Amino acid sequence: MTPRDLRLACVGRRQETADVVTFAFREVGGQPVKHLPGQALALALPLPGETAWRSFTIASTPTRPDVVEITVKAAPGGHATRWMHEALIPGTEITARGPVGRFSLAHHHAPAFALVSGGSGITPMMSMLRWLADRGESVDVVFLHAARTPADVLFADELAALDRQMPSLRIVTSVADVPAGQSWAGFRGTIDRRSMALMVPDLARREVFCCGPGGFMAAIGRIFDAEGGEEARFHTESFGAARTLADAVVPLAVAEVPAPAPGLRLTIDGRHFPATPGQTVLAAARAGGLVIPTGCGEGMCGTCRVRKLGGEVAMIHKGGLSAREERQGYILACCARLNGDVEVSTAR
Repeated sequence: MTPRDLRLACVGRRQETADVVTFAFREVGGQPVKHLPGQALALALPLPGETAWRSFTIASTPTRPDVVEITVKAAPGGHATRWMHEALIPGTEITARGPVGRFSLAHHHAPAFALVSGGSGITPMMSMLRWLADRGESVDVVFLHAARTPADVLFADELAALDRQMPSLRIVTSVADVPAGQSWAGFRGTIDRRSMALMVPDLARREVFCCGPGGFMAAIGRIFDAEGGEEARFHTESFGAARTLADAVVPLAVAEVPAPAPGLRLTIDGRHFPATPGQTVLAAARAGGLVIPTGCGEGMCGTCRVRKLGGEVAMIHKGGLSAREERQGYILACCARLNGDVEVSTAR
């Protein structure tokens, strides 16, 4: 799906756990928000004194495009996610861009899948699972979710219902700890090769989609590799989890970045900035005190799109630009690296 600028209105919110809320949005103009299961949106959040771009994976299914949902954990110290929990109410309108990202089982035709998530990394997996359910797919799917405690397992009732509805689906949940007063009959403890052999014994033969904190994904990847899985069939996504679990994007205005040594010149809207070969447009602008709105920082969301007016850059992105936008001269400031003097415009 090609990313586009959107104006979204919040039409509902639902408390999932003590610190997780699902927000529902409609496009203000009434158009459906078309996307693939597992893709994401970049949201411009009107925080006090600034507009902060943050990226979130879509939790809802593409088969119901009139309403799009994101599920957000209020991260400790996360100003953006905390603002969403406290101030984002039905009727609020925000600017967005999307959908973005290539993390989707819709691109793959495998006989068996494993959807493996940790914490808020469950959101793209729910989009994929809901999509499969709505389409009546009978593909073999294992849905493995890891949470801190039983109280932190998201969408537990819906997962149980989908497990009953879909004969080819198997739901497996694991928690790290069971506090006093909480009951749990499932797996518990750290996921390692031994516990994985009990939960998903045929992991290596499956097309695996994994999302969660970096350490979690690395651990699952090592298990997959040790079991003989092919690297090309292991897909990871930190996009949604990083932005909701850690609220990881630092506002550029307060980021501490050393100024580069003089060498090249970057011109942005007529202003000149010193730069070095291989430096990104975003980093050079940041070092010079210019804020370019950014979301994922990984070339996926398209928030930092600027138009190149002259010069050469090297750029490898992850779906944040359409082929048409590239032909029109747009680049992504976060991943466009300078090969010489470059001039860009931030005008859309």
